[in-house]
Amino acid sequence: MRLPRPDPELLRDRRRHLAFAAVALAVVALDQIAKAVVRELLEVGEREWLAEFFAFSHVLNDGGAFGFFSGGNAWLTVASVIAMGVVLAFHFYPPVRHWLVQAGLALIMGGAIGNLLDRLYQGSVTDFIDFIHFPAFNVADAAINVGVAALVIALLFGDLRRRPAGGAR
Repeated sequence: MRLPRPDPELLRDRRRHLAFAAVALAVVALDQIAKAVVRELLEVGEREWLAEFFAFSHVLNDGGAFGFFSGGNAWLTVASVIAMGVVLAFHFYPPVRHWLVQAGLALIMGGAIGNLLDRLYQGSVTDFIDFIHFPAFNVADAAINVGVAALVIALLFGDLRRRPAGGAR
């Protein structure tokens, strides 16, 4: 007795969903581990210089990126949940299946979850990567920025019709 062959489209979607989840979860794990290490090793406000232009700092940010919307934790929590819903909608019902778009969405999702966990459990986000003359940020912030850059690059320079995610043509 022969088993039926699996639908190739279904297999591509499963691989796409698995890759999305793996990237997002990897970002969340790396972000939360790094923040836990910083909270353990540095007091709030403490800075450990590693070079003339770079330090690890323990900064609590109750605002958004670069300190915008300071004190807006409740509003930013709601905005994060809405943004995560939009990312999931674009992942599950993609107008574009290009791999770079999907990778960007996964990075954004992982970063949003990482910062949302901080907001829910601490009331603020732990930032620690500190370049001189630049606001401190964290792994989640970096993932969100790289994800947005990936989306912009894919939309500006990618041939989105010929290279969908999962290798289908």
